Amino acid sequence: MSTSGLPIDTSNPETRLVLKILRLQVFTPLSVLINIAGTLICALVVKPSLHDISKAFPTAVSPKPAMSLIPWMIVFLLLILYCALLVIGRKPETRELLANGVGYRLVIANWIMLAWVVVFSLKLWLPSTILLSVLVFFVAWINLSLLFYPTVASRPFDTLGVHVPLRLFLCILFLAHLPQSIFINLDWVYSPDHPERDYNNRSWEAFGFIVGTNFLGILWVALRRDFVWCAGGVWIMIAMMSERPKPAPVFAATIMFAVLYPLILIVAIGWHRLREKDRQGVIALPPDDPEEREALARDRDVSAAENGDGAVQSWAARS
Repeated sequence: MSTSGLPIDTSNPETRLVLKILRLQVFTPLSVLINIAGTLICALVVKPSLHDISKAFPTAVSPKPAMSLIPWMIVFLLLILYCALLVIGRKPETRELLANGVGYRLVIANWIMLAWVVVFSLKLWLPSTILLSVLVFFVAWINLSLLFYPTVASRPFDTLGVHVPLRLFLCILFLAHLPQSIFINLDWVYSPDHPERDYNNRSWEAFGFIVGTNFLGILWVALRRDFVWCAGGVWIMIAMMSERPKPAPVFAATIMFAVLYPLILIVAIGWHRLREKDRQGVIALPPDDPEEREALARDRDVSAAENGDGAVQSWAARS
């Protein structure tokens, strides 16, 4: 009996899992809906909006606001599916994934994102950058935990409702918003009224940020053969190069990684399939040690003798 006074045995792991799912069924949809509502208000209702701020403080790493909105819509829609899985998911693997693979960290991440959006709208650059960095940490933590709960073809809704939105969530934050927030906080911006005069300032710093963040993304795609990060990375590179003007090093870096992401994914998939074929077609070679070869030969002789005796006995029985 539980010491909390509940008429259930909370020492049972299955019972604890059920209780955790019940709590998440309350806290997760609430945090997701409040996050979506707060973000939409800051993006569409409040003046200056998030779009206005991005236009007023342009940087060399800023993506086109209209294009960066599309992956966010995908993330929010799939997070609603995640909430539905919390309620209707019945498979033990799905419940384990939701409770322990993600858990309360998504609830915390939603509240942090809401705080970040509000603080960014108030133009408090340093607090907003700190909040965004903490948010990236939490979402990255969730994605690392999901490595222990790999996608399975028999559970497509787990992939679509859990893995895809959380991977895309991290991709947008890490490749687009974190560099932009750091640049604004450091005042590495150019005049929105006369961009032709100083848009080339801090171009090599921007090049370094793009190469550094996307190198980690390329490494992830190569090791995990991740379609979601590949698609998200390509989209963000296109969104960055679409926001003009852009310095030549930044434009070159965005084109380079827009090409590298699918190329590395194709190479990684091809290499993985070749290795699988090599494993299936491996031939066992005889051992080098003479004693081991003799032992192996004796085993074959014994096996052949047993098979021969069995064949003789079977022929005698038929006779």
